[in-house]
Amino acid sequence: MPDAAALPPRSALPRDVDIPALPGVGITWYDRGGKYWRRRVALTLMWAMVLLLIVLIDVGIFTAMHKSSPGAFAVLLTIDVLVAIAVLCYFAIRTVRRWNTPALPGRARTAITARKGRGGAFLSGLLQIGYLLAVLAVAVVFLFCPVLILVMFLMSLMPQPLAERQARLWMAERLRERGYGTPAG
Repeated sequence: MPDAAALPPRSALPRDVDIPALPGVGITWYDRGGKYWRRRVALTLMWAMVLLLIVLIDVGIFTAMHKSSPGAFAVLLTIDVLVAIAVLCYFAIRTVRRWNTPALPGRARTAITARKGRGGAFLSGLLQIGYLLAVLAVAVVFLFCPVLILVMFLMSLMPQPLAERQARLWMAERLRERGYGTPAG
Protein backbone atom coordinates (compact mmCIF):
# COMPACT_ATOMS: atom_id res chain seq x y z
CA MET A 1 0.00 0.00 0.00
CA PRO A 2 1.48 3.39 -0.93
CA ASP A 3 2.30 5.98 1.68
CA ALA A 4 -0.90 7.98 2.09
CA ALA A 5 1.04 11.10 3.07
CA ALA A 6 3.05 11.06 -0.17
CA LEU A 7 0.73 13.19 -2.28
CA PRO A 8 2.05 15.89 -4.59
CA PRO A 9 1.74 19.48 -3.38
CA ARG A 10 -1.48 21.26 -4.28
CA SER A 11 0.36 23.48 -6.76
CA ALA A 12 1.58 20.38 -8.65
CA LEU A 13 -1.91 18.92 -9.06
CA PRO A 14 -3.43 19.04 -12.53
CA ARG A 15 -6.26 21.55 -12.98
CA ASP A 16 -8.84 18.80 -13.54
CA VAL A 17 -8.19 17.18 -10.13
CA ASP A 18 -10.46 18.40 -7.34
CA ILE A 19 -9.60 17.93 -3.68
CA PRO A 20 -12.67 16.56 -1.86
CA ALA A 21 -13.84 18.36 1.27
CA LEU A 22 -13.90 16.37 4.52
CA PRO A 23 -16.23 17.08 7.43
CA GLY A 24 -14.71 19.49 9.92
CA VAL A 25 -11.53 20.27 7.99
CA GLY A 26 -12.77 21.00 4.46
CA ILE A 27 -9.96 20.77 1.91
CA THR A 28 -7.29 21.86 4.37
CA TRP A 29 -6.51 18.18 5.06
CA TYR A 30 -4.57 18.01 1.81
CA ASP A 31 -1.86 20.52 2.78
CA ARG A 32 -2.06 20.08 6.58
CA GLY A 33 -1.03 23.70 7.09
CA GLY A 34 -1.82 26.13 9.89
CA LYS A 35 -5.52 26.45 9.03
CA TYR A 36 -5.87 22.65 9.13
CA TRP A 37 -4.26 22.37 12.56
CA ARG A 38 -6.36 25.26 13.92
CA ARG A 39 -9.49 23.42 12.81
CA ARG A 40 -8.26 20.14 14.29
CA VAL A 41 -7.45 21.81 17.63
CA ALA A 42 -10.85 23.56 17.64
CA LEU A 43 -12.64 20.25 16.97
CA THR A 44 -10.68 18.52 19.72
CA LEU A 45 -11.49 21.30 22.19
CA MET A 46 -15.15 21.18 21.18
CA TRP A 47 -15.34 17.41 21.79
CA ALA A 48 -13.49 17.85 25.11
CA MET A 49 -15.94 20.54 26.25
CA VAL A 50 -18.99 18.51 25.23
CA LEU A 51 -17.56 15.44 26.96
CA LEU A 52 -16.80 17.44 30.11
CA LEU A 53 -20.32 18.88 30.17
CA ILE A 54 -21.95 15.48 29.76
CA VAL A 55 -19.67 13.89 32.37
CA LEU A 56 -20.56 16.64 34.86
CA ILE A 57 -24.28 16.06 34.19
CA ASP A 58 -23.73 12.30 34.57
CA VAL A 59 -21.90 12.76 37.88
CA GLY A 60 -24.90 14.69 39.19
CA ILE A 61 -27.40 12.11 37.93
CA PHE A 62 -25.40 9.13 39.19
CA THR A 63 -24.75 10.80 42.57
CA ALA A 64 -28.46 11.46 43.06
CA MET A 65 -29.26 7.93 41.95
CA HIS A 66 -26.66 6.43 44.30
CA LYS A 67 -28.21 8.29 47.25
CA SER A 68 -31.79 7.28 46.40
CA SER A 69 -31.29 3.73 45.11
CA PRO A 70 -27.87 2.11 45.40
CA GLY A 71 -29.10 -1.04 43.61
CA ALA A 72 -30.36 0.85 40.56
CA PHE A 73 -27.14 2.87 40.59
CA ALA A 74 -25.02 -0.30 40.50
CA VAL A 75 -27.08 -1.81 37.67
CA LEU A 76 -27.05 1.37 35.57
CA LEU A 77 -23.33 1.94 36.16
CA THR A 78 -22.54 -1.66 35.18
CA ILE A 79 -24.61 -1.31 31.98
CA ASP A 80 -22.92 2.02 31.27
CA VAL A 81 -19.43 0.55 31.63
CA LEU A 82 -20.25 -2.54 29.54
CA VAL A 83 -21.76 -0.42 26.74
CA ALA A 84 -18.75 1.90 26.83
CA ILE A 85 -16.31 -1.01 26.53
CA ALA A 86 -18.33 -2.60 23.69
CA VAL A 87 -18.57 0.67 21.72
CA LEU A 88 -14.87 1.50 22.20
CA CYS A 89 -13.91 -2.01 21.04
CA TYR A 90 -16.25 -1.73 18.03
CA PHE A 91 -14.75 1.57 16.89
CA ALA A 92 -11.18 0.39 17.49
CA ILE A 93 -11.77 -2.73 15.37
CA ARG A 94 -13.62 -0.69 12.72
CA THR A 95 -10.74 1.78 12.49
CA VAL A 96 -8.16 -0.99 12.14
CA ARG A 97 -10.20 -2.77 9.44
CA ARG A 98 -10.76 0.40 7.41
CA TRP A 99 -7.32 1.97 7.88
CA ASN A 100 -5.99 1.03 4.43
CA THR A 101 -9.29 1.34 2.55
CA PRO A 102 -9.45 4.25 0.10
CA ALA A 103 -12.81 5.98 0.53
CA LEU A 104 -14.52 9.32 0.93
CA PRO A 105 -17.17 10.05 3.53
CA GLY A 106 -20.51 10.08 1.75
CA ARG A 107 -24.14 10.60 2.47
CA ALA A 108 -26.42 7.64 2.58
CA ARG A 109 -29.52 8.03 0.45
CA THR A 110 -32.50 5.85 1.18
CA ALA A 111 -35.04 4.60 -1.31
CA ILE A 112 -37.81 6.44 0.55
CA THR A 113 -36.19 9.87 0.19
CA ALA A 114 -35.38 9.14 -3.44
CA ARG A 115 -38.98 8.12 -4.25
CA LYS A 116 -41.09 10.55 -6.21
CA GLY A 117 -44.80 10.55 -6.64
CA ARG A 118 -47.90 10.66 -4.48
CA GLY A 119 -46.62 8.95 -1.34
CA GLY A 120 -43.06 10.24 -1.47
CA ALA A 121 -43.72 13.45 0.48
CA PHE A 122 -45.74 11.62 3.14
CA LEU A 123 -43.07 8.96 3.57
CA SER A 124 -40.38 11.62 3.64
CA GLY A 125 -42.29 13.44 6.39
CA LEU A 126 -42.59 10.23 8.39
CA LEU A 127 -38.90 9.64 7.90
CA GLN A 128 -38.11 13.13 9.24
CA ILE A 129 -40.27 12.48 12.31
CA GLY A 130 -38.45 9.18 12.76
CA TYR A 131 -35.09 10.96 12.52
CA LEU A 132 -36.22 13.49 15.12
CA LEU A 133 -37.30 10.73 17.51
CA ALA A 134 -34.04 8.90 16.91
CA VAL A 135 -32.05 12.08 17.65
CA LEU A 136 -33.99 12.57 20.90
CA ALA A 137 -33.40 8.94 21.89
CA VAL A 138 -29.69 9.28 21.13
CA ALA A 139 -29.55 12.49 23.18
CA VAL A 140 -30.97 10.64 26.19
CA VAL A 141 -28.53 7.78 25.68
CA PHE A 142 -25.61 10.25 25.43
CA LEU A 143 -26.62 11.68 28.78
CA PHE A 144 -26.22 8.31 30.47
CA CYS A 145 -23.42 6.89 28.34
CA PRO A 146 -21.33 9.53 26.53
CA VAL A 147 -19.09 6.91 24.93
CA LEU A 148 -19.75 8.09 21.36
CA ILE A 149 -18.61 11.58 22.34
CA LEU A 150 -15.57 9.95 23.96
CA VAL A 151 -14.89 8.09 20.68
CA MET A 152 -15.12 11.34 18.70
CA PHE A 153 -12.74 13.02 21.16
CA LEU A 154 -10.24 10.15 20.98
CA MET A 155 -10.41 10.07 17.17
CA SER A 156 -9.73 13.81 17.08
CA LEU A 157 -6.51 13.15 19.00
CA MET A 158 -5.19 10.75 16.35
CA PRO A 159 -2.30 12.18 14.28
CA GLN A 160 -4.23 11.27 11.14
CA PRO A 161 -7.98 10.60 11.58
CA LEU A 162 -9.52 7.67 9.72
CA ALA A 163 -11.51 9.86 7.29
CA GLU A 164 -8.36 11.77 6.32
CA ARG A 165 -6.33 8.57 5.91
CA GLN A 166 -9.00 7.10 3.64
CA ALA A 167 -9.24 10.34 1.64
CA ARG A 168 -5.47 10.43 1.14
CA LEU A 169 -5.52 6.83 -0.12
CA TRP A 170 -8.51 7.65 -2.36
CA MET A 171 -6.75 10.70 -3.78
CA ALA A 172 -3.53 8.74 -4.43
CA GLU A 173 -5.56 6.05 -6.20
CA ARG A 174 -7.36 8.64 -8.39
CA LEU A 175 -4.04 10.26 -9.33
CA ARG A 176 -2.55 6.89 -10.31
CA GLU A 177 -5.65 6.07 -12.38
CA ARG A 178 -5.23 9.34 -14.28
CA GLY A 179 -1.58 8.57 -14.92
CA TYR A 180 -0.19 11.20 -12.56
CA GLY A 181 2.60 9.82 -10.45
CA THR A 182 2.80 10.46 -6.76
CA PRO A 183 6.18 10.79 -5.09
CA ALA A 184 7.66 7.49 -3.95
CA GLY A 185 7.07 6.89 -0.28
